[in-house]
Amino acid sequence: MKIKNLFIGGIVIGLLSFAISLSINPSRAWHGYLMNYYFFAMIGIGGTFFSATQYLTNAGWSATVRRIPESLSSWFLPSLVLFIPLVIAGKSIFLWMNTGTMGSDPVLQGKIPYLNLPFFIIRALGFFAVWYFLGNQIVRNSLKQDTEGGTELTSKNVKLSAIFIPLFAIFFSTLSFDLIMSLDPHWFSTMFGVNCFANLFLVTIAVSIVIVIHMKKNGYFGESVNENHIQNLGLLLFAFTIFYAYIAFCQYMLIWYANLPEETSYYLRRWENGWCVYALFIIGFKFIVPFLLLLPREAKRNMSYLLKMAYWVIFVNFIDMFWMVMPTYSTQAITPFLEFGIFLGFGGAFGLTVRNFLLNHPVQPQKDPRVEEALHLHQ
Repeated sequence: MKIKNLFIGGIVIGLLSFAISLSINPSRAWHGYLMNYYFFAMIGIGGTFFSATQYLTNAGWSATVRRIPESLSSWFLPSLVLFIPLVIAGKSIFLWMNTGTMGSDPVLQGKIPYLNLPFFIIRALGFFAVWYFLGNQIVRNSLKQDTEGGTELTSKNVKLSAIFIPLFAIFFSTLSFDLIMSLDPHWFSTMFGVNCFANLFLVTIAVSIVIVIHMKKNGYFGESVNENHIQNLGLLLFAFTIFYAYIAFCQYMLIWYANLPEETSYYLRRWENGWCVYALFIIGFKFIVPFLLLLPREAKRNMSYLLKMAYWVIFVNFIDMFWMVMPTYSTQAITPFLEFGIFLGFGGAFGLTVRNFLLNHPVQPQKDPRVEEALHLHQ
């Protein structure tokens, strides 16, 4: 009941923050809505992606904790509903939805076949279709296996995962282009989709760690989840901290080296007028600090320590998302008080959705053929 009240409180704070922001400046409110919508959509589909990778690689260690990332996919329906306001309020967010601006700019005229509202909606529907028909089917088969057992459903999920992952790569990259990169329709980056994927998996692992450790501390897993499983999750968090830094550097290096005005505008806008504070914060506290603090083996096996690190990773990813989105709203750096309030609102709704899923289903697979391997994990 305490956690439920906490989530409800978050929703109330989020609604108040959005209402205040809307009364001050509708454009800021909708930019804040967009960044938080995308942030939690990443986590939802990231949970499905993580489950798919485990099936495709025949990973046994994760069988006892796999239900947690599966639960994240329950955000599908709220994500679909919350997408509608983005379409309705699109002109307050996306410059390209203003047909007058598109028509008067020679560069943007060439992008009209892609950047137009009907095609935008069609692409979004394609993304949700892939998530629902393939991603949710993987989760449903996993739940069905709890009662039926056997290996047939596992084999089906391996095949579904092999189809889902390449389609996920295409549609998630497209969603990232449409919701984030198109905020500045003049700008483009061939590395942007990969950069967004690095963020997706990093924050998905962090959220999964938070849920697993809290449930473990409250006695839900018993001996089926131990420090070895926690360490593997910590290793993924550590590995994708490095992967994120590598991809972020690659994107910056390619733009810096080419020195093309249509590309460098992205970093110039996010460096000038006080935004450099956020850029330096992200470099230091999204990569350097987590890298050093997660480096020791014991750091990844200590639940309390790793829990704090996971919360920190979630927070710095929020700051990174703020830095990616809000400079298109304001050339002068602003403080993310209202945006963090909206974040709490989305987080409350997300938390209630995941909580409801876990309350209505077993918190770990019951008859998965790989559970025995997970129970005897040692390293």
